[in-house]
Amino acid sequence: MNCPKCQKPLPKGQPRVCPNCKKDLSNFYKMKDTQAQLEAERAKAKKTNRIVLLLAALAVCALIVAAVLLIPKLGASGTTPTDAAPGTTGSTAAPALDMNAVKAEIDSKKLEDFVESAAPTDYVKLTVKDFGEIVVRLRPDLAPISAQNFKDLVARHYYDGTNFHRVYPGFMIQGGAGSENLPAIKGEFASNGVQNPLLHVRGVLSMARATAMDSATSQFFLMHADNATLDGNYAAFGYIVAGLETVDKVCQIPLGDNPYNGEHSVPQVDVIIESAVFVTPK
Repeated sequence: MNCPKCQKPLPKGQPRVCPNCKKDLSNFYKMKDTQAQLEAERAKAKKTNRIVLLLAALAVCALIVAAVLLIPKLGASGTTPTDAAPGTTGSTAAPALDMNAVKAEIDSKKLEDFVESAAPTDYVKLTVKDFGEIVVRLRPDLAPISAQNFKDLVARHYYDGTNFHRVYPGFMIQGGAGSENLPAIKGEFASNGVQNPLLHVRGVLSMARATAMDSATSQFFLMHADNATLDGNYAAFGYIVAGLETVDKVCQIPLGDNPYNGEHSVPQVDVIIESAVFVTPK
């Protein structure tokens, strides 16, 4: 250590006066002690900071490891996007469907190919007074909620005596409105998060609804012609396998304008569903 005045080496033992220039060294030693203390505190702070950063890094690593281990467990025990049930926020995977096979099946049977069944089946016969009969095949594999809702209403004869109140040639005929206030069901179509591959081609059966996605209750419609604008926006859940000519006959009746929207679709004669019953192929 050198004297701060003459810069000559000081003897050991921290003398109070420099033996060379006689400078009082009391304050010099105090300043050195303070400086040494500050350096020690800085070193301690740096060490503490390094420890904090190390602990933080270890915590982040622990979170990453936990996330990696936890995600597969959630996928195994929870609902994944590919098997999400209707009504969840995830979009369901589209069931496999060959629309060419569907088109080939539409109106491929005869009315006499079916017999009435006391037990519920996936086939329903609608008897339309003065027009004929229609047999529809329901597809619960494609739209389970809509198909089951329709079957429940058929089982309690809800549709007996209801009308086709909207007839739109070149588009569809709509009916099934009863007087009972029914609960709404989930809309099974793509824009509502449910993949439904059944397209709205001639002969297809689909649920009618209001503007709200989940507002369908009992009303349904039968396609008189293809209409792709409905695909992904309405819940198709079956199709006509016999009696499509009955829809053609209904579309030939005189019509009036709807007073609310001007649509030329109001039947001027009654188109009554006398009965809706379960049938089964012979």
